[in-house]
Amino acid sequence: MHIETVMLDLDGTTLTPENQVTPELNAYLKKLRSLGKRVFVITGRTEVDALNALPSDFPHEGMVASNGMAVFAGGEKIFQSALPSDLVQLMIRRSEEQHMYYQLHPIGGRRTILNRDKSYVIDQIQGEKPHSVGENEWNSRRQAVLEDMVWKDALTEEESAQIAKMYFFSSDPSIMDTWKQELNGLQQTFAFDQFSSSRNNVELVGRNISKASGVRRLLDYFDLSPEHALAIGDGENDLPMFQIAGHSAAMKNAPDHVKAQAKWVTESPYDQNGLYNFLRTIFH
Repeated sequence: MHIETVMLDLDGTTLTPENQVTPELNAYLKKLRSLGKRVFVITGRTEVDALNALPSDFPHEGMVASNGMAVFAGGEKIFQSALPSDLVQLMIRRSEEQHMYYQLHPIGGRRTILNRDKSYVIDQIQGEKPHSVGENEWNSRRQAVLEDMVWKDALTEEESAQIAKMYFFSSDPSIMDTWKQELNGLQQTFAFDQFSSSRNNVELVGRNISKASGVRRLLDYFDLSPEHALAIGDGENDLPMFQIAGHSAAMKNAPDHVKAQAKWVTESPYDQNGLYNFLRTIFH
């Protein structure tokens, strides 16, 4: 078995529940880099949010951010796209009407919510973690709102044309299912695709853009073979890159339908250093 590229999802895979990278994992990825392996970050986060979570010396050579809406090779941006601005404005209005938790992910910026929606958004991440929500997702939502969020009074037309991704969350899966059905109808009018990493969320990206499309751009840029790539993740939005990689692994904490489409499943979950243990086994 020959693997030359390791492609890593972040939340629920590389990051701990506290949104950190363990020292053991960081050191082992550096060892893989010293052995000639390429390490790519493939995430739904924007580049800014991803870099804020990763150690400054995290040994990645490329990144697919915002589920494929931006691709970076080293420090160079080799691809960038944005959602239709009229779609962004419409989804803000509908979110406000239904008190749906939303986040705007601007190109080159941090996650953003409008000030007028602050009270109902904060209400949705207070109290005890709902049973249906994973620990990592709940911690990420709380950290985003209470620590990392940019709160804006308004979104200009120029700013609405620079949104790479929109993210929606509900602690009630049935509410999210209804929201996704509404999005399905809007896809007849607007050019976008949607992905979920759990039953409690959905993300909007550009039409025909995914983690897989970003991975293809990175592999082409570095002249690497998909056949010799290993993709590791835990969510439904990781399935597109599973399908193009020659090797794939789902975290033990992944949903069953994600595990079913992976070549391997890690023996331990992300909160027990599962990625580190799995990589040591594969590259022993």
